[in-house]
This record gives sequence, structure tokens and C-alpha cells, in this order.
Amino acid sequence: MAGARRADPRLALGAICLFVVVLGLWNVAHYPPYKGYDASDHIAYATGLVPGGRLPHDTGEYYTPPGYYALAGSAVWIAERLGVNSYSSLRVAMGLNVLLLLATVLLVARIASELWPGRERIALGAAAFVALLPVAVESEAMFHPETLSLFLSTLSLWLCIRTFNDPRYAVGLGVALGAAQLVRAFALWTVAAVLLALLLGRRFGVLVPVVVLAVLIPAPWYVHQALTYGGQPTFPQPTTKQGRTATGTPKPVYERRPRAFYVDPGLPDVLSAPYRPHFLNDALPTTYAGVWGDYFGAWAWIPKLVTRGGAKVIAPPKRSVRQRLVLQSLLGLLPTLLAIGGWVALLGASRRRPPRLLLALLPLLGLLGFLYFTVSYPTPDGDVIKASYMLTTTAGWAICFGYALDRLRGATWRLTAALLVLCALVDLTFIVYP
Repeated sequence: MAGARRADPRLALGAICLFVVVLGLWNVAHYPPYKGYDASDHIAYATGLVPGGRLPHDTGEYYTPPGYYALAGSAVWIAERLGVNSYSSLRVAMGLNVLLLLATVLLVARIASELWPGRERIALGAAAFVALLPVAVESEAMFHPETLSLFLSTLSLWLCIRTFNDPRYAVGLGVALGAAQLVRAFALWTVAAVLLALLLGRRFGVLVPVVVLAVLIPAPWYVHQALTYGGQPTFPQPTTKQGRTATGTPKPVYERRPRAFYVDPGLPDVLSAPYRPHFLNDALPTTYAGVWGDYFGAWAWIPKLVTRGGAKVIAPPKRSVRQRLVLQSLLGLLPTLLAIGGWVALLGASRRRPPRLLLALLPLLGLLGFLYFTVSYPTPDGDVIKASYMLTTTAGWAICFGYALDRLRGATWRLTAALLVLCALVDLTFIVYP
């Protein structure tokens, strides 16, 4: 309509933020603290570290840095001192994830606004992508370090973009990269993307303080792990049985996975039965089903072993849950294709714009790092192929999604927007727990 005023994008972003808070608080209030991935190990780590100062030794999450557990353990300890019972105090720590995801959404929107001023569709699309992404919402509700890792990685991206224009942000960037490594080793993908972007942008003057801080801050943890367990310090676990030869010697990394692991799309099961044990140890379908649904059974269903033909097998979810998981897998197709398409377009358009290239480098390096990790430690149940391990790349994929939306015009844009609204409404019925 001629003369009509455009809606203020700040109101739309505010609505997304309000949604994140309300949904997050609901889920934290209803999601059982001990139901999340390896929840007992994470809780034991946090409550042993604060106030006892004890690190787990060769058990549980001993290979995970203590950053999150110091924060979560402090929240639990303070809540208990204030009279909150021990079970509810765990929810207090989980509630911190709501603030962290909210901050991540705001940072993603800010990154898009700074790199593409005036193109609100990129910022709002990216913010909505993060807010509605099932793997992000599920991780937010758990007693788990992934959301803090996501926040620090996204903060590092924003600080890096600021550093390109103002070298004074270099110190903050180095601190953020160092702190991220004290939460999860998967933050190393963000470190690599940031350093490569600065190098390609010829910001040699800021590389020194960034590298020094990014190395020194997590160094005590790496030294501790190397001295205690030997070998490489980021994930000091012995090679699994599947990664060894018949004589017990470690196989070369490239021999630890069959060809199907890399290329099998898992069709049609990834769309018709996206849950364990289908497409077991196939990287592509397992990751996809983990991003958009609940492949491993930590959110919508609980895997149970039953005896069939004299063997123990995982029973499928009940029919209503199967239908929800299938619907989730189908609705994930459109945003996934948009994110991939946006990534290809952004990668091609940003070769001479390092700040923008940073957002395209992160998904690429994250995929390579995730692939190396999952190939290096093959397990019979495929539990190393958790999509949450790639959560630190979310900001990059979200920006690529928004970038793809911004390039759509006319009838294509209207149809895509309508389909995405429908997908969001269906997704909402899944990401609200229970």
C-alpha cells in the first residue's frame, strides 16, 4: 500500500527474543535434568568441581575442559545455599543456557546488521533460524556445555568482525577464543576460522595478541591433560576397538570408517524413520536427523532395548513420536537447502571481503573438524556423530540462511516465506517440551 510505513525490524527481533526466553524457561522448567546427553556425568563434574575443586579422572567427562562446569557448579552451589533443593538447583544452572541462547540470537542479528546494514531480512532470518533450530533448543534445555560453547564462538565471530575496523577489539577477541576452548574442544573450529579470516584480511598486527591470548588462556588445561593422560590433549581417549586392527594397533585414520560413512544419504530412512538404529554410523543422515529431530532419543523419546530373535535391539518410538520425528525430518529440508545455498553464494561473493568470508569459513571448517573427530573415534553405537557437536557453527549457518532469504524476490520469496512460516509452526509443536 502506498505510503504505508514499514514495520520496525526491532519489534520483530524483540518478538524473537521474547520467544527464546519464554520457550527456554518453559523447557528448563519441564525437561528432566538427568535426561540430557550424558547428564549424570556432566552434573557429577559440575558439583564435584564446585565447591570441591575435583576434576574427574579417566571417567565421565574427564576429557572436557572445566569452563562450563565451573559456571554451572557455581550456580548449583549458590542456589543450594539460598535454600533451593538439590534437584531444583540443577534447573537454576540449566536456566543460564536461556540467557546464553538469547545472547547468541542478539549477536547473530548484530553480526548480520553490521555486515549488511539496511538488509533486515538477513538479520531477522538468521535470528529466527537460531531460535527455532531444534538442536539448539534441545541443548539449551540440558545440563550441558554446548550452549555456552555456542555463545562464546558467536561472541568471537562478532569481536573478529569488530577487530577488522578497530584493532582495540583484538584483546577481547583473544580472550573469547581462549575462553571458548575452556568449554569445548569443538571451539577450535571457530579459532581456525577467525585466524584464517584475519590472515586473509592481512590484519597481521592484531594476529599476535589474538594468537597469544587464544593459546595462553587454555594452555594450563592442555598441559594438564597431556601430562595426565599423554598423547594429544584435546580429546585424550584411546583409539576405540573399531579403530584398531586385529592385532590391536591403531588403524590409519582414513581406514577407520567405511565408504558408506561418508556418502550414504540414508534414504529413505532419514525421512521415513529418522531415529536409532536406522542408518547407524552413516554421517550425513545421522547428523541431519540430529539437527532437526531426536535421532539418539534424548528429547522426544527414550531408546529401550528389547529382545527379538534372541538379540537385543532398540525398540522404535511409539507411533505418535515416530510421526513427529518424520514430520521434523521433512520440514528440515527447506531451511537446510536455503542454508546450504546461502553458504555457497556467500562463499563465492565474499572472497575479497574477509569479515563476510569468516561466516562462510566457519561451516566449512566445522564440517571438516567434525568429520575428522567422528572418523578418528568410531564407535559401534555411532554416538560420536551427535549434531550438537557442531553447534558452534550455528551462527555461520544462520547467517547463510538469512543471506539466501535476502536474495529471493517476487513470487519465489512469497512462496518460500509462507512455507517457512508453516515449518516454524510445525517445529514449534516439537521444540516445546514435552
